[in-house]
Amino acid sequence: MLKNLLAWGAGLLLSASIITGCGSAPTSGEKSPASPNGEEKSAYVVTDIQGREVRFEKVPKSAAVIGHGGLKIYTYVCGDNGLIGVEDIEKRGRTVTGQSFHHAYPNIRNLDTVGKGGPEIVPDHEQLAYKKPEVIFAAYQSKDEMDTLQAKLNIPVVGLLSGSKDNIFNEEVYQTFAIVGKTMNRTERAEEIIRFLKETQNDLQKRAGGAISGPRVYMGGCSFRGEQGILSTKEHVDLLDTVKVNNVMNDLTKEKGMILDKEKLLEIDPELILLDLSGKKRILGELEKDPRFFDSLTAFQQGETYAIMPYFTYGMNFDTALLDMYYIGKLTHPDGFTDIDIEAKAKEIYTLFVGKNVYDELRQVYPEAFKKFQRK
Repeated sequence: MLKNLLAWGAGLLLSASIITGCGSAPTSGEKSPASPNGEEKSAYVVTDIQGREVRFEKVPKSAAVIGHGGLKIYTYVCGDNGLIGVEDIEKRGRTVTGQSFHHAYPNIRNLDTVGKGGPEIVPDHEQLAYKKPEVIFAAYQSKDEMDTLQAKLNIPVVGLLSGSKDNIFNEEVYQTFAIVGKTMNRTERAEEIIRFLKETQNDLQKRAGGAISGPRVYMGGCSFRGEQGILSTKEHVDLLDTVKVNNVMNDLTKEKGMILDKEKLLEIDPELILLDLSGKKRILGELEKDPRFFDSLTAFQQGETYAIMPYFTYGMNFDTALLDMYYIGKLTHPDGFTDIDIEAKAKEIYTLFVGKNVYDELRQVYPEAFKKFQRK
């Protein structure tokens, strides 16, 4: 698969950038992208996620990002280099504290606001026109919306990610990283991320074995248009399927995400419960309000309830999702993950994605992560 990707990349990506070091994201002091001979690239065309062809006369030196997940993708490839505008939602609350790149690049929250952000993506046309970024990256926008924005502002708009928010390993994800890499002349860096994702997927799958096995697992507290409680769950998601988790929801529904009835969860009565800490506040409130419900679940009775760090915070947290999978693997397939130390794995993953080990900072936000869930 990697060979095919590189062959595809030769046609999609033009000149490769020069990256100093290995396994780290660009730093905030890095210069604007340059071609191998030290001069900026001449005119080139980027085909975005919607198939739109966007022409550039030179490599952009400044960028603004709108749409959930877009800023994360950009920083994974480019750090905070060249950023001059972000959405308001990316500068406050859990969206800041729950994402690795905000801890690696704290200056991002001081950048100018170019849109509100959230479920409805509404760019601030006036501010974008004033800031005049040389490119606007827009995630989860339709072709018509991007065409309209580009025509109105006369600024190139490049579309990112348009698929399911539960995908971690698929061609659309890899293509999105490649698009940012080509636009900003960071092709080698984008390929490094793609390669790491594929290698990690292979490692996780080999450790978990070839067939679904282990305890009957339920994952609750999954975010859906905001924070949700224990009854919010998912079926057939990469986070669980990759490590062959026996997800009780896989045989019960075809809906990617849903809110169960209490009676249904009691009927299912999973042996092991994973709590996504994106729903921490709601779950603690539910536990205080109705402790008898929780006490009726076998997993709570036997202490088989564990917390994972939020893997989706205004877009997929690819680094944290990988770390969660190693922890879930240790719980459900311990024989295959005996050599995995979560802190060491966190250092490797976060350094690769954001150039800094921010595990301690994220654990300060979510101290309950990667251990048995304790009642307050």
